[in-house]
Amino acid sequence: MANRKSYFIIVFIVMASDLFCQENSLYLNSYISPFITNAACTGSEYYPDVYFSVKKQWLGFPNSPSTYFISGNIRLGQRDFYNSQGLLNKTPFNLSDRIRIGAAIFQDRNGPVTNTGGLLSYAYHVPLRNDESRLSFGLSAFIVNYAINSSILKSDQGDDYYLLNGPNNIIKLNFGFGIYYYTNNYYCGLSASKLLPGISNAGEYIKMEQSYFLMGGYKFKGDYNVTIFEPSIEIKKLPNENLIFDTHAKFYVKKLNWLAISYSTSKLLNIQFALQINRRTYIGYNYGYSMGPNCRL
Repeated sequence: MANRKSYFIIVFIVMASDLFCQENSLYLNSYISPFITNAACTGSEYYPDVYFSVKKQWLGFPNSPSTYFISGNIRLGQRDFYNSQGLLNKTPFNLSDRIRIGAAIFQDRNGPVTNTGGLLSYAYHVPLRNDESRLSFGLSAFIVNYAINSSILKSDQGDDYYLLNGPNNIIKLNFGFGIYYYTNNYYCGLSASKLLPGISNAGEYIKMEQSYFLMGGYKFKGDYNVTIFEPSIEIKKLPNENLIFDTHAKFYVKKLNWLAISYSTSKLLNIQFALQINRRTYIGYNYGYSMGPNCRL
């Protein structure tokens, strides 16, 4: 498996021009932080990591939409549950690096509308086949605050009651679950989000239908792992939508720098790359282009 003593932080800066719409900023960052859609992926890389991104849409337009996103995950514990005699350890921290936790925070700004949210994830990783592969299970909880600043809106009707007196701050809470199997060379996972009916402070019932995600990929490694080619796919079933297929092709050079091209059947194309600027820090760029009038996740 990967070197468990390695540690690095990735800084990922994202800029996008042309039409680039979204339903949820967390999901749009799942290619870089897969635990966003599948909590069982939390900590699967063994080392702590942090991602930070800034996305600017419709470049050249004043007050154009922008998104800020930061996420990170880490493993806990370095001891096994059992000692060499097969007896349960009594030390204070008997986690055997099986427990991983993660978190993400994001904010969307689009004119008078601001969406701010966060996610917490927990995963338990079980070693299989002499630690050559692992099966993990994960749970996540996420909360989103939808806010609108009606004072900057100009209504055609000066006495628009709902605009002036309606709720301008709604908080929603929900949960997700995932399962993930991975080795050094391939991985696959299945997850679901919005498991419960909407929990909100708006004082009314909000129906939230479940979303489902199926993902998998394989790493083709060159001589001495100088180059690695990683194709992957994610299939999404979102409420009131047909199946969405996201395909990715990622090319690593010496495990340091990488280039990726992604295409979604929702008519969205992304080109990404990341460069190592020192031993533990990367900086990257993403260009997103919508090829259709309607853009989904």
